[in-house]
Amino acid sequence: MDMDFLTIIWRTLFLYVLIFLVFRIMGKREIGELSLLDLVVFIMIADIAVIGIENYDEAVFNAVLPISILFIIQMTVAYASLKIPFLRKVIDGEPTVLIHNGIINQKAMRKLRYNLEDLLMQLRENGVRKISEVEFGIVEASGKLSVYEFTENSIISKPKPAPIITLIQDGRVIQDNLHGIGKSEGWLMEELKRSGHPDIKSVFLCSLEDNHLRIYKKE
Repeated sequence: MDMDFLTIIWRTLFLYVLIFLVFRIMGKREIGELSLLDLVVFIMIADIAVIGIENYDEAVFNAVLPISILFIIQMTVAYASLKIPFLRKVIDGEPTVLIHNGIINQKAMRKLRYNLEDLLMQLRENGVRKISEVEFGIVEASGKLSVYEFTENSIISKPKPAPIITLIQDGRVIQDNLHGIGKSEGWLMEELKRSGHPDIKSVFLCSLEDNHLRIYKKE
């Protein structure tokens, strides 16, 4: 019995250190910012670790191997998502403009399956009493609602900066954000040509900052 007790302690400490190192290498992200892939991997690793501790009559390698495989999968997909915009969109999602100039984008709400009660609750949590006071309401990839009120409605004397709206990312137009600010792809193309960037594929990032386009070319 004493040997079994010591074995459980040793396996617990070993798997604790292993999982700590695995999560540390995966990178720093808050719980609310975890992607679906991160969440699935974390849950599976936790379950495997529990099984590895409880089944002390089996080799600890039986737990180390699947944890290592999940770690490799997560790191591979994370690296691939940096290179493949579509994969990154599927895994992490992307910000969506839900409110612009006090007007709710109902089409975006339906697409996100975002109900009105959730929207009103998050507006209240941000200290907003009227939808008409909101210049931009953006649902982040994490699901959190970022709210930017009109400057004159702010209780803070310092003017609030307008949010940064991503319009092009890795040569791909973010249609939802473009429609969310009431602009068309034709308007965007004209602005790019005027700035000397006629080819969308050559644009690494194009964002709307303080009502001005900032364009970064691919290197």
